[in-house]
Amino acid sequence: MQYRTVGDTKISRLSLGTKRLPTTDVTRVVHLDVPEAHTIIDAAVSEGITCFDTAYNNRKGEAESALGDHFAASDAEHAFVTSYFEMVDPRFEYVFQKQLKKLQTDCIDFYYLEGVGDITQYGLVDTGVVDFLFKMKEEGKIKNLGFDSEMNSQNQSAFAKKYPWDFVRLSINYFDWFNKKARERYEAAAEDGLPIFAHSALRVGLNSSLKQETLDVLRAANPTRSSVDWGLRFVKSLDGVTTVASNVYSVNQLQENAAIFNDDVVLSADELEVLKEAAAVQKQIKKVTSKK
Repeated sequence: MQYRTVGDTKISRLSLGTKRLPTTDVTRVVHLDVPEAHTIIDAAVSEGITCFDTAYNNRKGEAESALGDHFAASDAEHAFVTSYFEMVDPRFEYVFQKQLKKLQTDCIDFYYLEGVGDITQYGLVDTGVVDFLFKMKEEGKIKNLGFDSEMNSQNQSAFAKKYPWDFVRLSINYFDWFNKKARERYEAAAEDGLPIFAHSALRVGLNSSLKQETLDVLRAANPTRSSVDWGLRFVKSLDGVTTVASNVYSVNQLQENAAIFNDDVVLSADELEVLKEAAAVQKQIKKVTSKK
């Protein structure tokens, strides 16, 4: 497993995301399959993963508790990444205290403001949550504080310079890189010197499903490389990316993803051109489909 350091915290380049951990539906309410979740977390530790990316509302709030319970009974190296999202619960002080309790820690390693947009940034400042979180950092309850950017690159850079942030979380994948604004946000963060926590590496458009014509482009270039490998290796190849969060629902998925971060292999210039072509084909197909 490859590692990077933020401040004085070393973390794995692949983070285990909890958004898609397996569930049980016995009562028609989605509840976390706790035993299976612990099996996946154990497998992650075995693969050398030390970074665990969760959120207050993942699996109806049960994901944070599962992580807290797991590592309370383990001496395995770990760092938690979690967030505050106003749309889930505006009571930021209550949410934060509850997260400390669920994670069973007195200091959260990486905490970020979720969904900071061109307009919402002002509301977040006005509510006092930004000041509150920096106060929590001063009190030693947050080790590294960041924000999840949905802003354009200019506003993102201005927001980054306004406060002493420790990292930025960005949605990065090759579809958005070549078709949308992912590259501009990445370059702005890199210029501002912020470590980048990437997510949505396997998102390939509105429905996040590759069409056959797009798969054909990838397979023609390398018949043995999976679409998952292409997607994760693309983000891994970006120098400024510290860690990549991957949401899995099985041990097999986890192991497949971890294998990509067990070597130093990155995409060549020719392979990046393949992904550029794949992104163009995917975009073109989606346009045709939308007219039907």
